[in-house]
Amino acid sequence: MRFVLNLLLMLMVVACTKEIDLEQPHYDRQIVVDGYIETDRPAYVFLTMSTPYLTHYDSASIRNSFLNYAKITLSSSMGEEEVLTIFREKAFFPPFVYKSVKMKGESGVQYTLKVEVFGQVITAVTTIPMAMPVIQTRVNATSDTTGFLEFALEPPGQQTHYLFTRVASRFEDDDLHPSYGPVALVTGEKGKLIWQRVLRSTETGLYLENAGSEFYSDYPRYEYDLRDTVLLKVGTVDSVSYEVLNSLFTDRANQENPFAFNGNSILSNINGGIGRWTGIGTSGVDEITLEEQPLTGDME
Repeated sequence: MRFVLNLLLMLMVVACTKEIDLEQPHYDRQIVVDGYIETDRPAYVFLTMSTPYLTHYDSASIRNSFLNYAKITLSSSMGEEEVLTIFREKAFFPPFVYKSVKMKGESGVQYTLKVEVFGQVITAVTTIPMAMPVIQTRVNATSDTTGFLEFALEPPGQQTHYLFTRVASRFEDDDLHPSYGPVALVTGEKGKLIWQRVLRSTETGLYLENAGSEFYSDYPRYEYDLRDTVLLKVGTVDSVSYEVLNSLFTDRANQENPFAFNGNSILSNINGGIGRWTGIGTSGVDEITLEEQPLTGDME
């Protein structure tokens, strides 16, 4: 009875409540750079304008936020320089990306990005660390049908390394995208393997026009079906890129948890704007058939 009375009281309060129009405070839009360059690959840069929190989003507003008339210059510590070319690619939305044509990433090289638009100059610097190839892989089985993919690296020396892992599931028919919690700080010494676990994530990137299928909708979170084949691309980034990416993916994880509070802002390494410019050391893509991998762990 008390519950019914409380419910009626709440409905009366709601019925008497007036609609509140929130006024958007003054907002200075900023130029957003989302760019990366990796080993033996061209540079990719997406350029947009930031928008206020209360903005109504649809395909038109997102498309209008893209800047397709900027001059973006890429230069390297090796003396190379190139003005990036804008391309139209259907796999992304908005379907525009600035890319280098001649310049490709090299390990140990520093890359500077210079963006000129609206009379402003935005700059960013990153380096591509030495790549660490995947030495071994295995599956930590949690049941007779599911488990976690794990990989091992051998560091070239005793130091700290910053990893950035991307994956793609054949069962979901998706493209390479960051795993869940894709960045990791690891330490180790030469001759000893470093094992890392790969947490499955759904392909929901900002620029992807079509998200992945729903194959894993009823599966335990983060785990793979042992019949799946996974493409694995393990990259290394420098300490600055690690801090930026870690803040970005921590914020993303907290958005998925209504009980989490993230008091830290998303970091940026863009001077004069916001976003990220990331150098990634890679040694290729490993195609891993999970049912052919050694098993470890106790199955439930």
